[in-house]
Amino acid sequence: MGSRVVVWFRRDLRIDDNRALIAALSGTSSAILPVFVVDPKLIAMSAMRSSYMFAALRALEQELGGRLNLIYDADPTAVVEFASSVGADEIYATSDFTPLGIAREKLIKEKANQSSIATKFGDSPYLIPPGRLAREQGGWYKVFTPFYKALMKNGYEAPMDVDRSVLGRRIEVARRDEEAIVKLASTPLFDEAAFPASNSKALEQLSNFLVRSDGRYKELRDFPAEEGTTKLSPALRFGVIHPRQIVDKTIDVPGGEPLVREVVWRDFYANVLFQMPHTTWKNFNPNFDYIEVDSIDDPIKAAQFEAWKEGRTGYPIVDSAMRQLNETGWMHNRLRMIAASFLVKDIHLPWQLGAKYFMEHLLDGDIASNNHSWQWVAGSGTDAAPYFRIFNPIIQSEKFDPEGRFIRKFVPELDGISSKAIHDPYNRGESGKYFEPILDHNEARNETLDRYQRLKDHFADSETKTITRN
Repeated sequence: MGSRVVVWFRRDLRIDDNRALIAALSGTSSAILPVFVVDPKLIAMSAMRSSYMFAALRALEQELGGRLNLIYDADPTAVVEFASSVGADEIYATSDFTPLGIAREKLIKEKANQSSIATKFGDSPYLIPPGRLAREQGGWYKVFTPFYKALMKNGYEAPMDVDRSVLGRRIEVARRDEEAIVKLASTPLFDEAAFPASNSKALEQLSNFLVRSDGRYKELRDFPAEEGTTKLSPALRFGVIHPRQIVDKTIDVPGGEPLVREVVWRDFYANVLFQMPHTTWKNFNPNFDYIEVDSIDDPIKAAQFEAWKEGRTGYPIVDSAMRQLNETGWMHNRLRMIAASFLVKDIHLPWQLGAKYFMEHLLDGDIASNNHSWQWVAGSGTDAAPYFRIFNPIIQSEKFDPEGRFIRKFVPELDGISSKAIHDPYNRGESGKYFEPILDHNEARNETLDRYQRLKDHFADSETKTITRN
C-alpha cells in the first residue's frame, strides 16, 4: 500500500499557510490523505454557521481536486479509525485551543497512541498560540493593550504558500461518506458574495477593502450603513483565511493598524479562554456572580426576550441589529455591543442567554470572542471599571446611523419616517405601524446602576473584597 499520512482539517479550511499540510508535505514522500470529519452534533448547534462551513469545505475540496476524504461521524476519534483503516502511520493537524477542541485532541492522541499512530499537532488559528505569550514579571495578560503591545513586539510568523504541484501528486482519497456529501451539496443560507468561503476570495475581499477604505477603517468601522469592515470574521472563524495573512497585507498599509488591533482581539480572548476555560459560560470576574439579574421564567421577561430576539423592541437600532443577525447570520460589531447592552442592562437578563442566541445564529460564532465580548458588555469580563458603560440605544442610533440608512434597510415599517424621528419614532410622534417600546431606557439604566452599586456595597461591607476561583 505504501507509506501514508493523514492531514486532518479542522478550523483551517484552506491550502496556503496551512502549517499542518505544509509539515506533512515536507516530512516524507508519503501519500497524503486530507480528511474532514462532519460531526452531526456540531452541525445541530447552528444551521447558519454549518452552512458557511459546508461552503468552505466545497471550496477546499475544489482546491484539492475533489480528493477530500469526508467522514460523517459523531465519534470524536473517528479520524484515528480512518487513519488506521488506510494504513497511515501519522496524523497531522492544527491545534484547537477551545475547551472542546482540547478535549477532542486529548482523546485522539490517546487512541492514536494505542494504534501506534503518531500525532503531530501544531500551529493554531491565531497569530500566536494561546498560552505562549507571558508577561515579563510572570503570569499572563488579562488586559488587552499590554497583550497587544507584547504580541506585536514578540512578532509572528509570515504566511507560507503550498507547492500545489507537489500536493497534487501526493493526494489520495479513500473515503467519502454519502451523508457528508449530501450536506456539502446543501444550498447556502448566507450571501457568499458578502462572506467569501474560499481563501482566494477572502484575500481578494481584503485587498479590495483596503483599497476602498483608503486608510479610513478607524473612521468608518462604527457606522453600520457604511462598508466599513472587512466581513471576514466567518472566514477567520473557520480558518478559510489565517490572521497571519490579514496582518501581512494590512500592517504596512496607511491606517491599517486599527484593523490589526481588531484581529489581535481574537488572540486576546482565545488566550483568556485558554487560561480560564470556565469563563466559557461563567463570569471572568466572579464578583458578578452576585449581581441581581432577572429570570427568563418571569413571563414579562420571557416576552421581552422574544421581542429582543425577533427585532421588535421598539428601539429601531436594536431591532435592525437583531434582524440583520437573523436574516444574514452576521451583525456589525457596533450593533453587537448595542444589542448586547440592551439585553443585559435594559431587560436585565443574564448575558449567557444572549451569548447562546448569538452562537446559534452567527456565521462567525467563535466561543472565545463571542462569550468574552458579551462579558465585556455585561461588565463581568476583562475590564476594570465597566458599570458606567450603558449604551443608550437612541444616542447610539443618532451617532452611528444619523440618517437612519441602516435602520431603513432592516426595519421596513419605518420607511418614510423622518431622519430625526427614526431613532425614537414612538416618542417623536412618527411611529406609524412600528412597535411601542417594550421598556423605558432611562428607567432601565437607573435600575442597572442601582444594581451595580448594591454589588459594590456588598463587597465594600464584606471582609472579602473580591472573590477568586481556583
